[in-house]
Amino acid sequence: MKSKASWVSVVVGVGLGIGAIGPASANQLVNGGFEMGDLTGWTVTGNTGFIGVQCPGPGPTVFQGNCSAFAGPVGSLGFLSQSFSTQPGQPLAISFAWLPDGGTPSEFSVELDMGTANQRTLLDILNPSASGFRVGTLFSTARGTTTTLSFNLRDDPGFIFLDAVSVVPEPASIALLGIGLVGLWAGRARKRQ
Repeated sequence: MKSKASWVSVVVGVGLGIGAIGPASANQLVNGGFEMGDLTGWTVTGNTGFIGVQCPGPGPTVFQGNCSAFAGPVGSLGFLSQSFSTQPGQPLAISFAWLPDGGTPSEFSVELDMGTANQRTLLDILNPSASGFRVGTLFSTARGTTTTLSFNLRDDPGFIFLDAVSVVPEPASIALLGIGLVGLWAGRARKRQ
């Protein structure tokens, strides 16, 4: 049976180990929530019709904050992309919120482009059904020093809304997972006493 002092040692040791990893990483994207009221930081290519930013304030087409991007290209895909610096082998967490209206034809896909022959489709949904905001977190690994995140969008009869986009390098969340596992282990050990 371990004393309270030994549990304190475990918690302090884990805290020091996490402190050595460094502070939580920040979003690698510029204007990921579109709160600048425009597409600053983003590049629009392909079918650029009906792609923009709206700032109605909180409401059904904004996930967080006051603004969201909208996309309703007709007949072909429009691409909303942003490049950011990465380190080869670095794990990435890509998070976003999107709102489909259920119209057809429509498409929503997420891709990472890491240079020559290194393009990965992380998600591709044809004719998504209408719903409230869907929140997604996708994980990938950087292969080069620059990575481009691209949302490929089409909604002939209406719009798909996009908000709260972030790309965060993963070592910080791996440390948080470690804290959670230690907490579960400590709780389970305490129940056995």
